[in-house]
Amino acid sequence: MEEGSILKIAVVGAESTGKTWLCEALADHYNTAWVPEYAREYFNDSDLYNYTLEDLEIIAKKQKELEETMLKKAKLFLFCDTTLITLKIWAELEFHTTPRFIADSLAKIHYDHYFITDNQMPWVADKLRENKHSRELLLQMNLAEVKKSGVSYTLITGRDEERLTNAIHVIDSLL
Repeated sequence: MEEGSILKIAVVGAESTGKTWLCEALADHYNTAWVPEYAREYFNDSDLYNYTLEDLEIIAKKQKELEETMLKKAKLFLFCDTTLITLKIWAELEFHTTPRFIADSLAKIHYDHYFITDNQMPWVADKLRENKHSRELLLQMNLAEVKKSGVSYTLITGRDEERLTNAIHVIDSLL
């Protein structure tokens, strides 16, 4: 299938809102590929509590590369677990600036629809979640960034299977 015929669905939201689970479940439902959040892999070997703008740029470059790789394996849909929006928000919250590479890349990367996961999922701690900022603040920042993009979006509500059912309904309506 040609790149232009794959619908790219980006999933963004605060930490611990089920983005990865949703991407994996949607990819399974539609028998297609999904892009994991590279930052999780990166911080398995790096210090989550002392990252720099350069770290965010490295993550952004690898996230873009993963999207390009997985796009070649996708059938009809590609589900992207977070986007450079997440890195832009991290940079703004931690460093009060956005690296040029991230800003420029965000302007060029196209998604056909965004899912923004709300905060109804209970917080689940792990070694890569610091919950330094309010989940509500992060939800609002994600909403603002997606709205700026001009791309259609859906706030995904509910828990577990209800969340998946809601997402599938939206995707089916895109067809």
